[in-house]
Amino acid sequence: MRLTRARIPELPGEGFFAPFPGPGGPRGTEPVAMASFAAAGDMRFADPRCAADRERFLRGAGLDPAAVRGLELSHSRNVLFPSAGEDTLALARASGGADGLVLRDRSLAASITVADCMPIWILDRGSGAFGVLHSGWRGTGILEAAVRGMEGRLGSDPSSIAVILGPAIGPCCYEVSADRAETYSSEFGAESVSRRGLSFYLDLRSANVSMADRLGVGDLLSIDSCTSCDSRLGSFRRQGGDRFTRMLAVCGMASVDLPASEARPASLVPVESSS
Repeated sequence: MRLTRARIPELPGEGFFAPFPGPGGPRGTEPVAMASFAAAGDMRFADPRCAADRERFLRGAGLDPAAVRGLELSHSRNVLFPSAGEDTLALARASGGADGLVLRDRSLAASITVADCMPIWILDRGSGAFGVLHSGWRGTGILEAAVRGMEGRLGSDPSSIAVILGPAIGPCCYEVSADRAETYSSEFGAESVSRRGLSFYLDLRSANVSMADRLGVGDLLSIDSCTSCDSRLGSFRRQGGDRFTRMLAVCGMASVDLPASEARPASLVPVESSS
């Protein structure tokens, strides 16, 4: 696995873009990862109070809001692979909830919301499938569900899959109980938990990097920014449960001036909001 690491640089605008790592096609021929900053507003899906901010951000990214599919999150490891015309919300209800969405129709875009949980963007250059996943402590493992689903449904070779791990709460801030730390460590390895004094901290990023490597993913970009530390980002831990900002993570064909596909971390560029 080819691993690249980056942090979100100081950028103007309401969010950032990143092309998928690895040997991609010419500029504008692949979906890209994009995410909003907290300043763009709360992006909760299907909440009329958030619709205006969500639509403004999507239009600023060059996307038609009507073509963006989203999910009401359930903190599961379920990934949807909808066919053309299928209702993603109906599929999610039928499956008992879902936190990942993989598409093949490039006229559409996939989206989820995050605030401390990790957005994971995924692209299979073999089949052309792309999508985005929501991975918190309960949902860690959804990356494996997505890769295995792409193998079984689409005939994907993991070596042709590129993944981006987005900003999430880091082990600097993600303190948990001893019981939760033990459960997480037993499933995802000792490196996924750290201890300082009597306190335990989860490392969502380490767990997912190790998982991607074990799965044989070809290329991985890890955006090593902590949502709790970085005030530009929405954070349940930092802002509090009553007022935290849900950020929007989207995977789709953005019509903005992106750097060449071979660019590395410096290719993170801002989303400019439309008026």
